[in-house]
Amino acid sequence: MKVQFKNNFEKRLVLTTLKIQKLLIYRIIQKTLLLIFPFALFGSFIKIIQTIIIGKEGFLTDVFPSLGNDFIFRQVDNMANVLYNLSLGWVSVIAIFGAAKYTAKYYRRDDQLAGITAISALLIVDYVYSKVQPFSFHPAILGMRGLLFAIILGIFVGWLFKKFSRPIPETSHVNNILERTFISLKPIITTLILAMVFSILINVTYYSQAPGNFINSLSSEYTTSNDWLQLFKTLIFSVYTIIMSFLGWSGTYSALGVEKMDVLSTANLNYALQKHTAWNAPNPFTSATLYHAFATFGGTGSILGLLIAILIISKDKDFQTVAHWAMVPTIFNIGDGLMSGIPILFNVIFLIPFILAPIANMLMAALAIALHLMPPSVYPVPIGTPGPLIAFVGTNGSWQALIFSVIAIIISVYIYIPFVKMAVKVKLLDNLGLEEGAY
Repeated sequence: MKVQFKNNFEKRLVLTTLKIQKLLIYRIIQKTLLLIFPFALFGSFIKIIQTIIIGKEGFLTDVFPSLGNDFIFRQVDNMANVLYNLSLGWVSVIAIFGAAKYTAKYYRRDDQLAGITAISALLIVDYVYSKVQPFSFHPAILGMRGLLFAIILGIFVGWLFKKFSRPIPETSHVNNILERTFISLKPIITTLILAMVFSILINVTYYSQAPGNFINSLSSEYTTSNDWLQLFKTLIFSVYTIIMSFLGWSGTYSALGVEKMDVLSTANLNYALQKHTAWNAPNPFTSATLYHAFATFGGTGSILGLLIAILIISKDKDFQTVAHWAMVPTIFNIGDGLMSGIPILFNVIFLIPFILAPIANMLMAALAIALHLMPPSVYPVPIGTPGPLIAFVGTNGSWQALIFSVIAIIISVYIYIPFVKMAVKVKLLDNLGLEEGAY
């Protein structure tokens, strides 16, 4: 199929993406992401109920205090916790199954046993050794933040099946369960032993978090009185967060803004409480004033702009379907459905706008604050506040902040539009979703 390219940049990016899509590991990752999409989407809706509607610190509970009734909170929150933990909070378990399955299937090994073995390996590695809680797992690794680790481990398990078991002939089917088991017994045992060794030596509940803990402490504890150094620091950690989120790992800043306030943000809040205004706050360029207020519309990567761009210009049926289903969670900054359904994660086409859109919004906001065109966002914002309202609420109702939030959305949409067009062209030339077991 022939497509027309508008310029050399578009042609090079599309052709480069097509080359990368031919790589086995890339195809496995994209197919795995499409596999987890319904679970991520369902979990996103549960997350809305859990954090925004019934959450005591949620946006709607703050606006309508009656929603925070203790009886309703206890009953609905219990059900929401179960549903969330076994959907979006369990998504890495589904991902490792898909990654191992697709890898083993490519090499004509037993894909079902590879997927089940990979799940067992992940749970063994993630197991928490504790006398207080004798049967528990580290939740971060099982959710979206452990997606990268799960996919890599799943591909490795699929490779072990290639290495230690024989191919299943294409012209015949091995129907005997015992025969299938003995064919795959060696890679199963090898995988489980390696998982146990890795779990004991690494102790994922602590040591895997060490690099992230170091970076998080550096971002929150390192302070400077120089405004431009503040801006540079915030941009650096924002880029780190964005890239890690793109790769299915955890970053420094949370999209929902639930991390602890750093020293600079606390000083801003104290200033606002004393002066009764956010204007001229002493630290104008913090994560709260820039990243959370202007870079997380729809979630990490300002993907609300992508959703709007798809609804405006894309005629692709799959993109439109995903955008419509993911619209409500994305408005409340829960973008997991959109991230896995397009997919955005690991997608070469969307890497540039995923970084560029939030950074452009932050720089625009920094310029507006520096020129005293709007006050910085210094007040606490309820979890799940829609992206365009974060700065408005964080400045205690500044109409200037609301105007610049609308401008930020427009900037994001215009940045994403050309890449949506390119993504559609890539899909026309090589649609991974048409392959068996993908969509």
